[in-house]
Parts: sequence; C-alpha cells; structure tokens
Amino acid sequence: MANFVVTFRFKADSTYQSRYDSFVKKVVEIATTHPWAETSSFYAMEASETAESLCHRLYVETEFDSTKDLMLIVDTKNQVKATKGNLEYPTLLKVGVGF
Repeated sequence: MANFVVTFRFKADSTYQSRYDSFVKKVVEIATTHPWAETSSFYAMEASETAESLCHRLYVETEFDSTKDLMLIVDTKNQVKATKGNLEYPTLLKVGVGF
C-alpha cells in the first residue's frame, strides 16, 4: 500500500467535463478509502499501486488527453513521482518536490 498525491489540470474545451468526470470517477474507484478532495484538482489517497502504474491507469482508463491535460502523481512514502502530459518546467518540479 502506498500514499499518493494526485494533482491535475484539464484544458477547458468542449470535452472538459467528460474528461474531468471520468478521471474523478476512476480516482475514487482506485482509492482504498474515500480520497481527501477538499481542494480543487487534488486528491490525497491510499492505493495498491506504484506512482507509475497509477499514472498509467488513470491515463488509459479515463478520458485523460495527454495532448492537452496534465497530471502529477507523487508517492509520498517512497518519494517517487510520475507525470503524464506536457510539463513546461520539469526542473522546477524536481526542485520543488525534492526528487
């Protein structure tokens, strides 16, 4: 079991709501307990995944579009991160997260 931070940004366009809803539904389905979601575009959750497998699963099992959307998965226990989509500032992310 690992603990994750899941944060994401979906491009606002005609398919935004459908992509967003499918992503949120899958996050809730994967989490072992109901995820913490009191802020926007952010979940804190526990799951039986790795950062990479969770990122891949959210990518392929939802309507996430890597050509316009962005997600970051951080495994807080194992200090591993995974991303999907176009990162404009990967060095700043590495410095900010610490790994």
